[in-house]
Amino acid sequence: EGDCDSDAECQPGLVCQERTGDEPVPGCIGDALPGEDYCRPDVPVTPAPTPPVTPPPTLPPTSLQVVFSGSGEPPSPLLECQGDCDDDTQCADDLVCFQRSGTEAVPGCPGEASSGVDFCAVRATANTAWLKGDNGIPAENFPLGLCEGDCDSDSNCQSGLVCQQRTGDEPIPGCIGVAATGEDYCRPAEPTTPPTPQPTSSVTPPVTPNPTPPTSSSTLQVVFIGSGDPPSPLLECQGDCDNDAQCDGDLVCFQRSENESVPGCTGSTTSGTDFCAVRA
Repeated sequence: EGDCDSDAECQPGLVCQERTGDEPVPGCIGDALPGEDYCRPDVPVTPAPTPPVTPPPTLPPTSLQVVFSGSGEPPSPLLECQGDCDDDTQCADDLVCFQRSGTEAVPGCPGEASSGVDFCAVRATANTAWLKGDNGIPAENFPLGLCEGDCDSDSNCQSGLVCQQRTGDEPIPGCIGVAATGEDYCRPAEPTTPPTPQPTSSVTPPVTPNPTPPTSSSTLQVVFIGSGDPPSPLLECQGDCDNDAQCDGDLVCFQRSENESVPGCTGSTTSGTDFCAVRA
């Protein structure tokens, strides 16, 4: 990521590569902007050749490990299959804290652990069945999002979702993955089927179609200006964004100091305006 001015502006383990033109950036892909400086991996010094060694035996899959217990923050972010976490912020990178009220299996992590211990794990998609809490705890995870549990009623779910009550392994419409037996999850509300109109002898007037909702465009568009958050997440090639949270889905906010081109978008706009785009 760029534009950096020194190593101090890069995360640990990265260095700022100063560029005056189109020099390649080791460890990065895509088209880097000419003259912009990017944070890249600190390239180690190539060691002197050493005799070949026998590779170590293949390690078993990551198993559940309790490496932290107690209140407060762990000394470092917890890795995959490590616990005990209280929320997502205590997990490394994009891992999510899997909340357990009993001995539920943790996705991607074999092994057993004490009842109620929570572990950091990989949530493959936003609609993968996932336990985020129970009985309203932790409060910061409620109301629950799509395919998240354990809910007790529709009021525990975000707007547009309903709580599906389960006594066993019933499927959850709109969700994938292995849901915990008997746990209840928030899922999309089923649309209400309109009643079938009764036939009449009179001529039915034509139905005016609903206007097509706006879609994302590959042309740069400034649809929001000012401080605070936009009324709805910005789509691809839309601006002005301040951070990734203001972009829809997996889009990221492409920060511009001048008239740099935005990946995947065409057109031009005011210098320094930032746009949401796809980071390949």
